[in-house]
Amino acid sequence: MTRIAASHVSLLAVLMVLLGECPVAADDVQSWTEVEVGVLASDRIDWTVGGVARIRDSLGSVYDRRARTDVEFTLSDLASVTLGYILLNRTPAGLGSGHAWDHRLHAGLSYPLLRRGVRVEGTTLYERHVGRRDSGDFNRYRQQVEIERPSARVSPWLYQSLAFERQGFVRSRSRAGVRWRLGSGHSFIGAYQFERRRSGATWRPRHAVLSEWSLDLAARRTSVR
Repeated sequence: MTRIAASHVSLLAVLMVLLGECPVAADDVQSWTEVEVGVLASDRIDWTVGGVARIRDSLGSVYDRRARTDVEFTLSDLASVTLGYILLNRTPAGLGSGHAWDHRLHAGLSYPLLRRGVRVEGTTLYERHVGRRDSGDFNRYRQQVEIERPSARVSPWLYQSLAFERQGFVRSRSRAGVRWRLGSGHSFIGAYQFERRRSGATWRPRHAVLSEWSLDLAARRTSVR
């Protein structure tokens, strides 16, 4: 079992390193804060709402704000489907310091890759980006892997995401941190994030401190009424 878990961690480490040429300079360290609230839950359906704020420029500028809603449908113990919508208000690339609105629709298939001792879950995600002034409408495809060694209170946590658009592979996002279970279904993730984004022929790195709050306000019921 230890060898299996180590192989998944090694795979993430390789993906974090072998992702293109490193440019001379990186963006400053950012702060990303995410809040997710469970508002409805049953054996088959979970509905959540949430928001995201991303801060840059030495933590002096909120350049990206998001509000989202997701509905997850549990198909079986081996798969679930999530449908969601995100409303974004952010500074478009190359269009000055103002903010603009755009929209994102997404659908994802999640499935367990390993459950014994270490929890490994994969998600294959399709996104439709609509209304972006800097790039026009486009599709994005993402493959995500999340690794956690569950415990009653504090668990080590790893996350890797690879993104593909019409021009091919465009982004890698790696996170490493811990998850605190706060009781009553609430939890908190604190993590360091390293990201590489494709910009023309080069890859631009970006660092961030991630804080993710998950609050369960939904009463668990056996059926949705």
